[in-house]
Amino acid sequence: MADDSIFRTLRKQLTTGILVLLPVITTVFLVSWLFRVLDGILGKYFARFSGEYIHGAGFISLLLLIWLTGIISRTYIGGRLNALKDMAITHIPLVGAIFGAIKQVSDGFLEMDASSFKQVALIEYPRKGLFAVGFVTSRRKVPFRIKGENSDGNFIHVFVPTVPNPTSGYIILVPEQELLQLKISVEEGLKLVLSLGMIHPDNYDLGRMPTARPATIKPESLPKTGQGDESRDG
Repeated sequence: MADDSIFRTLRKQLTTGILVLLPVITTVFLVSWLFRVLDGILGKYFARFSGEYIHGAGFISLLLLIWLTGIISRTYIGGRLNALKDMAITHIPLVGAIFGAIKQVSDGFLEMDASSFKQVALIEYPRKGLFAVGFVTSRRKVPFRIKGENSDGNFIHVFVPTVPNPTSGYIILVPEQELLQLKISVEEGLKLVLSLGMIHPDNYDLGRMPTARPATIKPESLPKTGQGDESRDG
C-alpha cells in the first residue's frame, strides 16, 4: 500500500511538472523554429558570398527588407508598383485565388483601426438565439420613439464586420437594452474577427453597456411626420 501511495504521488508530481513546463518548452521550440525559418530565407545567400553561415544575419536582413518595403509602399510609386504586382498575381490560375484570400485578410489588418471602435459588443443577429460580434462606433446614445407605441429608449450604433474581408459590414442601430458588452479589449475583438474565430478568449464575460453621454437632439424637437412637407409646400 505504501508503494502504491508513493507511486501515485510521484505520478502526480511528474504530471504537474510536465504541464507546467509544456507551455514554456512549446513556446521556445516554436520561436526557435520560426527564427531558423526566417533566418534561412536570406541567410543562405549571405553564406554563398561569405563562405560561412552567419546566424542572425538573414533574420536581421529580412526585418530590414520588410521595413523598407513598408516605407516604399506608402509612397505614390510604391503604391502603383504594389497595384501592378497584385494585378499580375491575381491573373495566375489557382495562385491568384489563394493570393486574393490572403490579401483580403492582410488588407483587413491594414485598414481596420482599433482607435475607431469604442467597445466590443454582442447582438442577436441575424436572428434570436444567434449572436454576432460587433464594435460600438460611437459612445453617443441617440434617443428614439416609436410612433403610436408607449416605448422609447436609446439607439447605439454598432458595426458588424464580415469575414474574410472585415473592412465591409453592416451598421446596425441596436436598442440599448438589447446590447450586450463583450468584456474584452477592442484589439482582442479584432483578433477574434480577423482570425475567423480561431483566436478567441477562454470565456465570454458579458455585461450591459455602461452609461454613455446622451444625444443633444431630443425626439420631441424633431418635426412631426408631414410637417416638413407642409413647410416646403408653403
